[in-house]
Amino acid sequence: MEKEVLFFMKTKTAVRVISFLSAAVLCLGALSAVSLRRSRAAERAARYQGEQAFASLCDAVSGMDAALQKSLYSTTPAMTAAICAEVYSRSQSAADALTGLPFPMQELEQTAGFLSRTGDYAAFLIRRAGGGEDVSEEERENLRSLSDAAALLNDNLKQLRADVSDALVASDAAQAVEAGLPSLSDSFLHMEQEFPELPSLVYDGPFSSSVADREPRMTAGGKEIDKEAAALVAAGFLGSRSNLSEVEGSIEGTIPCWRVSVGDYTVCVSRQGGYVVRAISSRTPVRSVLTTEDALAAAEKALTAHDYRNMQESYHVQEGNVLTVTYCQSQKGVLCYPDMVKVAVAMDTGELLRFDAEAYLTSHAVRELPAPAFSQEDAAAQVPAGLTLLRQRLAVIPSPGEEEVFCRELVCENEDGRHYLLYFNAVTGEQEKILILLEDETGTLAL
Repeated sequence: MEKEVLFFMKTKTAVRVISFLSAAVLCLGALSAVSLRRSRAAERAARYQGEQAFASLCDAVSGMDAALQKSLYSTTPAMTAAICAEVYSRSQSAADALTGLPFPMQELEQTAGFLSRTGDYAAFLIRRAGGGEDVSEEERENLRSLSDAAALLNDNLKQLRADVSDALVASDAAQAVEAGLPSLSDSFLHMEQEFPELPSLVYDGPFSSSVADREPRMTAGGKEIDKEAAALVAAGFLGSRSNLSEVEGSIEGTIPCWRVSVGDYTVCVSRQGGYVVRAISSRTPVRSVLTTEDALAAAEKALTAHDYRNMQESYHVQEGNVLTVTYCQSQKGVLCYPDMVKVAVAMDTGELLRFDAEAYLTSHAVRELPAPAFSQEDAAAQVPAGLTLLRQRLAVIPSPGEEEVFCRELVCENEDGRHYLLYFNAVTGEQEKILILLEDETGTLAL
């Protein structure tokens, strides 16, 4: 009898254990299924965002190509201004779309530079046309060269878009590996290598050859570093172990760099001086958890952690689940816009996704600023009818050429509540620039 009882108890215990293990297995299976679904959803969302950015880029470049072709046949300043405004708008749209592609921006340096220079040259011609000046023969030849380059880029993008549609090119790296196809990133790199040489645009603009070829101030005279040192700098910047850093090659450009891979990040370290020029994560957040205030605090923390002091936020904008903040150096209360650093953080975790200090490294210096002869009262008296002055401060802004301009910045508001920035030379009182502030729930941009 005792043996039967013991057997019954053991059997009952075994059944409980088996039942528990079965439930645990089912639970783990369910959790794995949920995790897999979430992972696949994140991949689909990232792939969709990349495909949308690529489609937007193709459409914008197509429009820019058409506008440049039309610019060759304008015969009046008014028509030139109208067409160049379209060129400028399309180039800005293309540049915005370029930043949304799912691979590092440094791999698109030629394309990004072309879009920036084309848009700025169009803006220069708009200013000329606004003063009643028509396009000169030299300027028309510059437009022709830009038009030829835009046509080539447009044709390449059309072909690439068709190849993606016909499944001859994979839209992301994961698809490329699975299907054994060339990736969109590889195709863009090939396009970059075949990008035509552009004319030397010598004109009154911030992307003119004289400015683009200027030696960056911060790296000038800096000690040349080798690959090993660059790998250590990149690892230190991200707080990562040095054995995770791998130098993949070098990049030429305004600031020659070593390109270092550190996990999900690509970090560009200047070959002179060993500064981090930019860092980009391949991760694409698929949701927003943080408030804007929390994300701004995370961005400021990331900036100060890398020893950028006396920086003030210029503006911020949220695109998707990423908040990008632009900071500028403050020198004794004067905001120096050329000394600019951009920081992008994920709205789910607050981690650093992008860091770009190229403008800062190119322009930063301790400036000897004169005493402002144009007073606050003088500036306030220049506010046009229809605008109300809200506040003003001193600022250094990039000039259309190599020099900088010491200004009074006036923040004004019209009757519709739209904000404008007016800049007057702090010495001569001459009006230098007007910007419009575009403000919505995603942030603020100055145009």
